[in-house]
Amino acid sequence: MSSLELWQRMLPLALGAALSPLLLLGQLSQLTGSGRRGVALRRSLAYLLGTAVVVLAWSVAAGWIAHRLPPHQPGADPVAAAVQLLLALALLSLALQTLRRPQPSAPAAVAADQPAGLWASWCQGLALMAVNVTSLVLFLPAAQDVGRSGLPWSERLGAWIGLDLITLLPIWLPPLLVVLSGRSGARLLERLGAWVARHRRAIDASVAAGFALLLGLRGLAAL
Repeated sequence: MSSLELWQRMLPLALGAALSPLLLLGQLSQLTGSGRRGVALRRSLAYLLGTAVVVLAWSVAAGWIAHRLPPHQPGADPVAAAVQLLLALALLSLALQTLRRPQPSAPAAVAADQPAGLWASWCQGLALMAVNVTSLVLFLPAAQDVGRSGLPWSERLGAWIGLDLITLLPIWLPPLLVVLSGRSGARLLERLGAWVARHRRAIDASVAAGFALLLGLRGLAAL
């Protein structure tokens, strides 16, 4: 597998792992919950670090597993087919469960400047990423593609870093937007957060169903 082929396979899954209303709303609650910009940005950074711990743990575990699987080969690939078909079924089940449950509520905004605020933000990031099953299910086949690509270590390391950064996109992009654009960026994020909160169930179900179809087709093609 060439580096270009790896990124073509990995990028859609990484972007799907990033499409998490829960994680985005959690980050927006850090940025909009305090009147002081500096406090909000520090909480946002703590939240980012909490989510990053989980993603790094995913990377280590997925890399360990992929290292013990046979390298990717042209043509039929039973290992990839089995993994992708199983994950497609898991995503389809998640989509159906999402449509059946009531509209979930957004994470509550942090209101007070308390000493434990940074620790609470870190714990919230850790917890929300840990329970974000859709991102994990899409992260795993992307990680498998990286680990089984057979590319030199330097190229695989770049792909791992890219996968982690893209997965964390809804976490690090909002504070960066606030830093670069100030109050106008904060107002834009507030409007985005309100829209995402209203349509969260539809977004979750659409992402799960759409990527279940993608993984199912890839799994069948690898048989």
